[in-house]
Amino acid sequence: MSTSYLSFATITKLYSNNIGVVSAIGELSGKALSYAKDPGKFSLAVNVASATTLVNFLSTKDGVEIPMPQAIAEAQIGISNWLYAQALAGNVTSSRTNCLQILKTQFTTNVIIEDIGEMATNNAIFLPSYVKGYHIVGSEQQPFYMWMADAYFRLQYPHVKFTVIHPLPIGEMDWLMNANYQEIAARLASETPVVVAKRESQATNNYEWPGTERNPIEFQIIDLINTGKYNVGTWIIWSWGNGADAEDQLFEQIQNEIMANTQFTRAQWEEKIPDLFNPLEFYVIPEFGRIGVVNRTNGASTYSPIVDRETVMSIATKYLGPTMPSTHLIKSAQSVPLMYKSLQALFVAKVNNRAGMTKITSIVPDYQLIASKEPEFETMSQESMDFAYGMEELMAAAEIVTPISLLPPGVQRVERLGKLCVTKRINRVKYVAFTKYQMIQDGIVTE
Repeated sequence: MSTSYLSFATITKLYSNNIGVVSAIGELSGKALSYAKDPGKFSLAVNVASATTLVNFLSTKDGVEIPMPQAIAEAQIGISNWLYAQALAGNVTSSRTNCLQILKTQFTTNVIIEDIGEMATNNAIFLPSYVKGYHIVGSEQQPFYMWMADAYFRLQYPHVKFTVIHPLPIGEMDWLMNANYQEIAARLASETPVVVAKRESQATNNYEWPGTERNPIEFQIIDLINTGKYNVGTWIIWSWGNGADAEDQLFEQIQNEIMANTQFTRAQWEEKIPDLFNPLEFYVIPEFGRIGVVNRTNGASTYSPIVDRETVMSIATKYLGPTMPSTHLIKSAQSVPLMYKSLQALFVAKVNNRAGMTKITSIVPDYQLIASKEPEFETMSQESMDFAYGMEELMAAAEIVTPISLLPPGVQRVERLGKLCVTKRINRVKYVAFTKYQMIQDGIVTE
């Protein structure tokens, strides 16, 4: 059996009453509250003073959702109340190590404290962004996360549920296979906002629960007869939870819903809607180990753009070799200099990228190493300019992100091939970059 809990400890006395402002600790934002359709809310059963109210977003047993037991909720409330009292007394500081130590010393019965997140503050007291541990129930260790900081919870909560509104009713999607681009254009135009809204209402049970987000995503629907012609279909995505790291989950759900209602094969759908059924993806291996110029004042450094082939292919083989043929790795790999701190990075396509899309030059053939402030920058195509901007953001994130840190906007944290990575979608392509943190853990880069 496997039972686990994901909760948030709210502390009313820490709430901010300023309009539009959420306290950095102890308070949930409206968006965070929407992460579950019907979160459980717990206080102590007996009439005693308690600073904490616990909000449980997900409890599961063997993968099936269950109500959180009152006794488990009270144990977590006890941890939060104790931390809050210690913080008020000045015993919890910005030191994560010290906070973890006193927690482990205090709680030794029916609970194991394993770890805590980064320390967060409201400029008056400090609390850990989350507490991670195990409840001991009989002979079973039941894992739990209890967050205490909204910004961290919103980015680190590991679950999301999607409701998908397809461009046509799901039972009519097969019609796209035999229609030409002109017929499809007329049919999609008939799906007016009013028509789509009715389908959304039905799919969400008349908007019974407020969603976390409602996002449209678009995919090209290729005309397989009239070469070069296509339509753009819009899928409306309702989500409950943290969908930032869940693109793979979303794409898989959309694919599965179509495949469960079609007479056509997956290979046929890959031709018809390629960016959905076989999305483009490249791995990125930054050369964080090649230090350039070091600032003598603060120790910061740039990176050397000169990288020997032996070194770069050795790292690529270490990270990608176990999952892809060496012939693909050799044919696909291209080393690209980037503007971010003079960094060099190796780009390798996923094995089943569609034909003609196995090298990064097929995506950005006119990419140049030109600063964005230079007038010549705009001589590149829009795709290449977007690539240049996006890589600066992705490499900056790959340099600093750890398993518990907050993420820069537009960048997601994922585990790929057992390694910590950051990802960013730039137009049609998803880029998966290995982090400096991971390379330090693997002994490739020294701190």
